[in-house]
Amino acid sequence: MSKPKHFLTATLYVAPSIAAALWLPEFANVEPKLALLGALIACFLGAEAHAAYARGIERRQVRNDLAELTGIAAGLTREIDQAARRIVELENRFELETTQRMERIFSEIRVIESLVKRVAETREAPPLPGAVPAMQARLAREFGAPVALTEVEPEPDISTMSDSELLETIRRSLEANRVDLYLQPIVGLPQRKVRYYEGLSRLRSEQGALIMPRDYMRVAEPAGMMPTVDNILLFRCIQVVRKLATRNRHTGVFCNISAYSLLDADFFPQFVEYMQHNQDLAQHLIFEFSQMTVNGMGPIERESLEALANLGFRFSMDQVTNLKLDARELHDLNFRFVKISAATLIGGQHGNTDIHANDIKELLRRNGIQLIVDKIETEREVVDVLDLNVEYGQGYLFGEPKPVREEVTRTAVETAAAA
Repeated sequence: MSKPKHFLTATLYVAPSIAAALWLPEFANVEPKLALLGALIACFLGAEAHAAYARGIERRQVRNDLAELTGIAAGLTREIDQAARRIVELENRFELETTQRMERIFSEIRVIESLVKRVAETREAPPLPGAVPAMQARLAREFGAPVALTEVEPEPDISTMSDSELLETIRRSLEANRVDLYLQPIVGLPQRKVRYYEGLSRLRSEQGALIMPRDYMRVAEPAGMMPTVDNILLFRCIQVVRKLATRNRHTGVFCNISAYSLLDADFFPQFVEYMQHNQDLAQHLIFEFSQMTVNGMGPIERESLEALANLGFRFSMDQVTNLKLDARELHDLNFRFVKISAATLIGGQHGNTDIHANDIKELLRRNGIQLIVDKIETEREVVDVLDLNVEYGQGYLFGEPKPVREEVTRTAVETAAAA
């Protein structure tokens, strides 16, 4: 109780006691001593009642305070428990992320080692007869044997090189890691907004001349160099996808894979292991195969596809020359895109098939596959493609392949190759 309340309560029994001590002797003929004694007893009893009432109020207040403190303590205990659980979760998450990051790094290192090993193997591969003098000169310089000094001749034009000279140029480009990644946009129609990119490889000679796929594939395939080119392209596509995914989570990159990579018993298992630690890229990386590769797949290639499909990665088929497609089988193999050139789809440059080109989009759609019309170069072709309700287009009309900046593709491969 507050002081004013105590004062008012005391007045209720002190004032009557004083009044009784004064009034009883004069009006009730009571002895003054007895009146005073009665007044004191009444005052004492009032004080006791006052004290008991005040202690009751204080006890209730104390109980309320204790209940409030108990609630506060219980709340603090819950918060401490939550903080402890949060700390444990953070520790577990940190440990898990650290483990996953280390596994990713180790798997990436193993892929890099495989690439460097393959580059070394291409260097050690026997040259074609026409390239023997160049190889002998290089070996002489490496092992310190005396060689006659000759004047360095300028590098010949790619188109005028013989197969042996072109093969030696390709070997040197792979040794020096002069493999560039170009990206060509794939746009949504009719808005022409970039939705995907296709990764394309280009080799560079010592003088900086570009070696196009149509030039190097002709001699690289018989020499067994295509797995090396494919593997480096795959690895660089992954680096670019990581950059793009941080900017736009809806953007993806189509990366071409040849049958040589699927059959590569050394590289492909390590590549699958690497992708196991990078399953977050499954929504951004689409592996692309030619129709010839898909039609010629055997058990080993299908097993390789299944290993990637089980990780959530999707596939695309390009270079379609025959519209006689088994869309259901493609869907079962996890193909979600099919690329058909404008000339094949619109111009009728395709093999015999039971379905008209105008109905191919509906066939693919029913089987969960999206159609991309590529090699679009004129506005007239765009109009014809839109008449078929095609949603995606690719071609020089929308953008030519452009090189990715060097700082984006500068990866650990270059460090390992330099080492």
